[in-house]
Formats: sequence, structure tokens, C-alpha cells
Amino acid sequence: MIQFDIKLIAVGLSVLVSIIIAFVVLFNKKSSATNRTFFAFTLATILWGIVNYVNSQYNFKNEQFALLFLRLNLFFGLWQSFFLFHFFKIFPKEKANNKWWGVFVIFPLVILTSVLIFTPYVFSGILSFSASGQVDKVTSGPGLILFGILATGLVVAGLIILFIKYLKYKGMEKTQTRLILNGSFFMFLFIITFNFIFPTFFGNSVYMSVAAVFAIPFLVLTGYSIIKYHLFNVKIITTELITFILWIFILIRALVANSLEERVINGGLFIIVIIVGISLIKSVRKEVEQREKLEVLTKQLEEANEKLKGLDKLKTEFLSLASHQLRSPLTAIKGYASMITEGDYGEINPKAKEMVDRILESSKNLAFVVEDLLNVTKIEAGGMQYVMAEFNFGQMVAEEAKELSVNAEKKGLKFTCEVNPDEKFIVNGDKEKLMQVILNLIDNSIKYTKEGSVDVSVVKNGNKIRFAVKDTGMGMTGETKETLFKKFARGEGGKMNASGTGLGLYLAKEIIEAHKGKVGVDSDGLGKGSTFWVELEAI
Repeated sequence: MIQFDIKLIAVGLSVLVSIIIAFVVLFNKKSSATNRTFFAFTLATILWGIVNYVNSQYNFKNEQFALLFLRLNLFFGLWQSFFLFHFFKIFPKEKANNKWWGVFVIFPLVILTSVLIFTPYVFSGILSFSASGQVDKVTSGPGLILFGILATGLVVAGLIILFIKYLKYKGMEKTQTRLILNGSFFMFLFIITFNFIFPTFFGNSVYMSVAAVFAIPFLVLTGYSIIKYHLFNVKIITTELITFILWIFILIRALVANSLEERVINGGLFIIVIIVGISLIKSVRKEVEQREKLEVLTKQLEEANEKLKGLDKLKTEFLSLASHQLRSPLTAIKGYASMITEGDYGEINPKAKEMVDRILESSKNLAFVVEDLLNVTKIEAGGMQYVMAEFNFGQMVAEEAKELSVNAEKKGLKFTCEVNPDEKFIVNGDKEKLMQVILNLIDNSIKYTKEGSVDVSVVKNGNKIRFAVKDTGMGMTGETKETLFKKFARGEGGKMNASGTGLGLYLAKEIIEAHKGKVGVDSDGLGKGSTFWVELEAI
């Protein structure tokens, strides 16, 4: 019966820690070639450590069985060297960049040597066993030299490659590489000291059986350098620690069990708990990764939003500056055009007068656009000033409607204005700003109505005064109504009047809301006309 001692427990715990590190790194990012290669190296190291323990501790009674384990020791040691070299070569990349010499020279050479290990070209037989039953002397062949050169060459070449990377890297990559170099130093220091110097010069081979322990510093430092900041996540590290402690507890129970039946039960339980624990860690890590991605996206959106705010501010400043610069030349154009048409510079022929009239009309339209842009920039900058005073809103609407009725008559439209002159429609507001809104709404109805009528009305319902302008124009869909009062939004009427900016209704909404009122539009659909309305508090 195998006697459980401190060496077996040390090897068992080392194997468990190695398994934990291997799966934690793999689950950190399974698509990464660096993580997958580290996982392969760790598995090769675990198997090498187990076989090495058996060779050093187990009492062999069968020569072929002893020879098999001796060959397995070299086999896993060779693949351990190969994966270590491959890991040093690709770290810290996520995709392997395999060179031709790696694919067509090194890998085939490792495969060939792996096959030779199980032939007499490396070990041909056992000469003697020690008193405790371990292999003492063997007969070797030329293949052992090939194994030694290849395994040593892979490790040395890998370390050289890693050291060159360390000299070249900066920042985080340099820190990661330094951790791996430190781990490599301690691993090879322990292996050379306890597996070579002690047995060769002091005749003490007691530590050879626990060679698996010597790889732990390298695995810990390398695993940490790969997964970097993820280990600092409280949720992940708590889950991992609880799971690992549970694994260790069940493994110790299996190792110190008094009967074979207890060992089998605890061993089976250990395997089940490992599977469940790995699944739990994987799910927690996935949840944390998703949360981290969400946090990154949120941060990117916040940064993008700040940039957009900055661009919007620059746009507003530009519009304000451009609008101010346009005001002066437009005033001059309107003034001179008006003076020409009025005959201040003498009589002009009818054709020239018609052209000047067009210039005057266009300059007036452009002046309205400039005014709208200035008002928008003021609103967005929070600089729109309102001079509040009480006035008769109904009287103001009647006066403006009378002025605009001329435009309706020119288009052949029937125009009516129903405002009771004997009723007071008193509101507290900025008369100039509210006049701008009323002019815009009535003018729009006239512009976008080809035939039929435009009806203006002001009524009082309780403490509410309601202005409405109803037309028989193009009408609109429900989707258009939802966006019509947004900045630069234009409905179907935009096809009739390309000179509009899409700012008039936006400004109307902002001005009316600043007066704690409401503005809206009703329409039964395209071709069925529209009714724009404003509702204000009565005094």
C-alpha cells in the first residue's frame, strides 16, 4: 500500500495549484494563443511532475513498467521545453505568428525525438534498481544526446528571445516580461539546485521527487502577468479563492483517507467539484467581462457625448458670428434696393425694377433666416432675453393678420380672422417674440396652401387663450407631426418652399414654452389641411 507522506501532499498541492492557474489563465481569454500555449505548458509540467514523483518514489517490480515511466519522464520533459519555447516566442500576442523554421524544422524535430524516446535509441534497458526499488542504472543510446541538446536548446533559445523582448518592450509589456523572467529564474534555480547539484555533488536526491513544486513560482508569476488587472476584481478573486480552498480541502481528504473506499469516494467528489468550480469561475468571469465591456462602452459614449457637446458649442458660436456678420450687408442691400424701387435715384425701366424687387424680396427672406439663426444661437447659449409685459394678445393677432392678408389675396386664397374686438385677451409676455411666432405660423399656412382658405382665430376658454390658424394646405402624417417642431425639421411642405430653414417652428416652440404655454398642430393626414395652435395663460 502506498504511504502518504509530506512529499506526496506537496506534489499533490503543486499539481492542484498548477491546474488552477492553467484554467484561470485559459478562461481569461481562450482565443489568445499566449493563454493557450501557457495552458499546454502547464499541463506538460503537471504530467512531468507526476511522472517524476513516481520515478523517484515508487517501488518498481517490473522492468518494462519502470522503463516506460523513465521514458515518459523524458517525453513530458521534452514537450514541456517545447511549449515553454513556444510561449516565450509568442508572448504577449494573441495570435501565433509561426515562422517557417518553427513549422518545418523545430516541430518535426520534437515529434521525431518524442518517438525516439520510446525506442532503444534513447533507453534500451534497466541495469539495476536501488534498494528502495527505484531505477538506479540504465543503458542509454545516442538518442539521449539528441534529447538533451534539443530540450536544452529550446529552453535557452526561448529565454534569449524573451530577454530581447524585455529590452525592447516598454510600459505594461515590459512589466509583464520582467515577471516571467523572474519566474523563470526561480524555476530553473530550484531545478538545477535540487535536481542536479544536490544529487551530483552531495549525493542527496531527496528533493528530486518534488520537482513539480519548483515550477510553481514560474506559473504564478507568469499567470499573473498574463491576466494582469483581472485578478484584482473582487467578485472574481472571491469566487476563485472559495473554489480553490474547497478543491484543496477535498484533495487533502482524499490523500489522508484511511481506506481505499474513502479515497475513491473523495477522489470522485474532487473531480466533480473541479468541474463545477471551473464552470462557476467561467460564468463569473464572463459576467465580469461583460460588465467591463459595458463600462468601456459607457465611457466611450460619455467621451463621444462630450465631444459632440463641444462641437455643438463651436457650431453655435460659428452661427452666431456668421449671423452677426451677415446682418450689416443685408441691411445695406435692403436699404439700397428699397430706395431704388421707390425712385430715390431716378426713374428705372420696368424690367430693372422687377429685378430689384426680387433682390429686395430675397434680401428680406435672407434677413428672416439670419434672424432665426441668431435666435437659435441665443436659445442654445441660454442668452435669449424676454421682456415681459401685459398686452392684448388678440389685438396683436388681428393687426398682424391684416398685414399678412395681402399675401393670401395675391395667391387667391380666402383669408379670415375671427377675433372679438370687444373681448380682452390679456397675456403677460414678450410682445415682440410672440408676434414673431404668430407671423411665422400664419405666413407658413399661406405659403404652403395652394388653394382654398386660411382662417385665423383667437378664443378664450376659462384662463386659457387659444390662437389657431387653419388652412386647406398639404396636411401631414402622424410621423411628420412628431418631428415638425424639432430643429431643422421640415414636413412635406418643404417641397413647395425650398427657401425655408426648418427653424421657424422650433423657435416658436421654444418661445411659447418659455412663456409656459403650449404649441402644436392637428391634421387629418396628407392633403387634408392643418391647424397650428398656441395656448397661453390669460391674465
